[in-house]
Amino acid sequence: MIVIFRRENKPIRDFVEWLEESKWVSWLGLKKVPKKSTFHDWLDLFDMKLIRELINLSVDKADLKVTAIDGSGVQTNFQSPYYRKRLKDFGEKIKNSYHKLDIIVDVYGKKQILDYSFLLKNRHDSLVAKKLLKKIKFKRCKILADKGYPNYDFIETAKTKQNNFISPPKNYGGKCRHNNFKRERKIRNYESNKQIYRRRVIVECVFSSLKRKQCLKLRSRLSHMKKREMGWHILFYNVRRNIVFDGVKFEKNLSFFILIFEIYFIPDKAAFG
Repeated sequence: MIVIFRRENKPIRDFVEWLEESKWVSWLGLKKVPKKSTFHDWLDLFDMKLIRELINLSVDKADLKVTAIDGSGVQTNFQSPYYRKRLKDFGEKIKNSYHKLDIIVDVYGKKQILDYSFLLKNRHDSLVAKKLLKKIKFKRCKILADKGYPNYDFIETAKTKQNNFISPPKNYGGKCRHNNFKRERKIRNYESNKQIYRRRVIVECVFSSLKRKQCLKLRSRLSHMKKREMGWHILFYNVRRNIVFDGVKFEKNLSFFILIFEIYFIPDKAAFG
């Protein structure tokens, strides 16, 4: 139900009213529609550790060969385009308050998000890539990146897990005099994989799908709730990609999973006899 809530991208009160009129109550087998406070408690119940585990369950890593990494900004839902335009007309300084999302995407399979990093402040792609490349668990894959990842150490970091980091060399305008050997090795690696590098555009398509189809604008105000909301968006995207339609029959290719949690509350001073 929380995934449906993130898909609709509505406030909790509006979502509860919409849920009463929809058929999801009968489809999910609910005896009654939860109230606003109950639904808010459900959102607090799922922490980031559990959301990360659900994302790992939703990813299909079979035949994983080529991936791509990139970052983009994510806006909050509190910015008003009208007032931003008025401030620009009056010559006032506009503060761009957005968050940073970096993802690693499978570019040949179901185009799912394998791993991600979400920061509340803007950070350079290279700083986030250092953490993501150390976290990845897949091996023997090619990782595609753009010119925003000029660090030569990424190739060595990827080699520790038998991966190949491919990115075009950055144009320094003739001022690059250091690390000539590493730069030539990076150029040779890029030229030998130039045909595969065309698949890097898939990661841009994933960002477009997140922002256009899922209306990726965060509604939460607290920092920890923003991280959870982003986790639910990533989970919903992977579930969408699990629904594969190859033109034969839709019902045969519909794959989904249902998780049932049983929660027991035990008082602190309970007496067991």
